[in-house]
Amino acid sequence: MNTERKKELREQYKTRHPDMGVVCWRCGDQRWVMISKDAKADYNGTSFQLQLGTWPNRGMQKRYQDQPDAFVWSLEKKLDYEDPQDDLSDDLQLLLMEFMEEYPDAQPMRPGKKV
Repeated sequence: MNTERKKELREQYKTRHPDMGVVCWRCGDQRWVMISKDAKADYNGTSFQLQLGTWPNRGMQKRYQDQPDAFVWSLEKKLDYEDPQDDLSDDLQLLLMEFMEEYPDAQPMRPGKKV
């Protein structure tokens, strides 16, 4: 790949507009949630780790191993934003708070992280 093409691809990556918001894996009435700055990448990574059996949330991993076909992923709250380079942490935190008001029993996807 030539240098110009690499520059072009880097620029495209910098200016891409990934879906951000609150993502959720659901199995029955259980929900596991987290904030995501790139929903597609987080879905792919989580899905891969669940299939390998290496997801750090042991409860979620066990449930996945018992019922993999019952798991459903969704982008529950999507953040509308202009510039992906802006710090959107506070906005994402507000979306998570809204989600938790609707589903107070939701659990964090990663252990040690507060929802």
